[in-house]
Amino acid sequence: MIHIDLNILQTCSSTNDIAIKNAKQGFPEGSSFLSYSQTNGRGRNDNHWASINGNLHLSTILKPKTNKNYWYQLSLIIGLSIFETLIKLGIDRNKIELKWPNDVLVQKRKISGVLLESFDDFVVVGIGLNILKTPQNETKWYTTKLKDHTNKDFSLKYVANIILKTIFKNYYIWEDKGFNFFKKKINNNIYNVNNKIVIKLNSQSDEISGVFLGLGDDGSLKIKVGKENLEYYSVESIFFPDEKSL
Repeated sequence: MIHIDLNILQTCSSTNDIAIKNAKQGFPEGSSFLSYSQTNGRGRNDNHWASINGNLHLSTILKPKTNKNYWYQLSLIIGLSIFETLIKLGIDRNKIELKWPNDVLVQKRKISGVLLESFDDFVVVGIGLNILKTPQNETKWYTTKLKDHTNKDFSLKYVANIILKTIFKNYYIWEDKGFNFFKKKINNNIYNVNNKIVIKLNSQSDEISGVFLGLGDDGSLKIKVGKENLEYYSVESIFFPDEKSL
């Protein structure tokens, strides 16, 4: 098993920035960075991630041996790892869902986000998890926090260690057995399966409407459009009609 080296910072621009810098300097897989605050946290698609003191800001370095064409599957593996961590921390598993590709929802509200940044020979995994507070001015998402769902108090270091141990356990299984090992478990807990979905592939593309069928064998987003089952590996946005955008 890999040695997880958790480095704790009082503040930084973003833990992903620190992890990327250190990975380029040769830091080994398992090097991880937890910061109590961030001045420039970021999420997917260049979205700003509100970094609030008391919440978790964590990044770790992976150096996959698997063919790089499959690295995108790590996004789903990380989401599942956070899902499993929250159950270990006491949240009712019936209240938690995974939203493709890696968001975790508790009672339909977003509790965490993941940002993966890939380079030639490493991947940096960034995780934001609402522990004590939720963003005050968030208009895009319904949000929640760990404190809403358990009376227990956890240190950030404790939560970080549980997440990292779960990530690396699943990461080694993925490298050994591939994504299909996880497909059924993710599909059993995926958000809004068999409901109508609208996606955009990029800012210039037209919207595509269909029925969300869950994940394909290799982690794709599977949608029924008319009589065809289509699969997408990267989309700019997804939307479920009649619900606030998640």
